[in-house]
Amino acid sequence: MALKPDREYNETTDITNFWTTVAAEKGGVAGVVTQGSGAAIGFSITDNPNVVGYVADPSGVIAKGVLLQTVTAEMSATRDYINHYNQEIRPGDKCTLVTKGFVVTDMITGTTPTAGAAAYLAASGLISATQASGAPQIGRFETTPDSDGFARVTIDIR
Repeated sequence: MALKPDREYNETTDITNFWTTVAAEKGGVAGVVTQGSGAAIGFSITDNPNVVGYVADPSGVIAKGVLLQTVTAEMSATRDYINHYNQEIRPGDKCTLVTKGFVVTDMITGTTPTAGAAAYLAASGLISATQASGAPQIGRFETTPDSDGFARVTIDIR
């Protein structure tokens, strides 16, 4: 589990992006993988939309928001069903991203952050208190990590 239920993001989510073609755990910061043109809303992942995912190198990446759903790879086209109770999605589906608010996540890497420290996008969708070269700031840490590695992070991505 990468997100705890303690979060606040009323009316500040983005649902206009498609998740890339790989599975992912919720709670990390998604960045733009490919940019669409115009409104870039699209009807499917092949219809020139904005595609987001956890990027390997955060340098120069446009951060889009914190992923709220688990992205699970399809196991079988005939016997596998989406678990709607935990808001599961499949690769290539539209995803929900928190752009402003706070979340409690364990997707943190690097040195232990202090309360009030800036939060930056790191590799693989992780959040770091140390800025990698060219990585965007996505908010700030509100708490230090607890014994399980969870910390409250205020997200402010415009």
